Amino acid sequence: MNDDLASPLVRRTLVADIVCVILFATIGRASHGEALSPGGLLRTGTPFVFGLAVGWVIVVTARFPAQRWVAGLVVWASTLIVGMGIRYFTDQGIAVPFIIVAASFLALTLIGWRAVLIGVRSLRRHKQRV
Repeated sequence: MNDDLASPLVRRTLVADIVCVILFATIGRASHGEALSPGGLLRTGTPFVFGLAVGWVIVVTARFPAQRWVAGLVVWASTLIVGMGIRYFTDQGIAVPFIIVAASFLALTLIGWRAVLIGVRSLRRHKQRV
């Protein structure tokens, strides 16, 4: 691993992505009246955390800048696809409405926070030039 991959910026990006997935699992369990116990959150979140890990391996291997939208797209797709695959093979259910909600929420968070950050940085650069 080179120093760029271990930078504080990359670590914060990874933590932000993990928080998004944990938030997804927490909101999902709460919306269905399920217990927010550590075990319950672990059961719900683990498939998507594995998917997130796969996405990060791809991002690191391809050397995508972690905070760019392309990295967010890769992380989102792998989180969703691997997460749903694990849920399917462990009989946890993957109803179409759940896939739509999961895809939407994870896109909004995993890609969305990066888009906001890029917009803020662009705005700051523009203000510095003026």
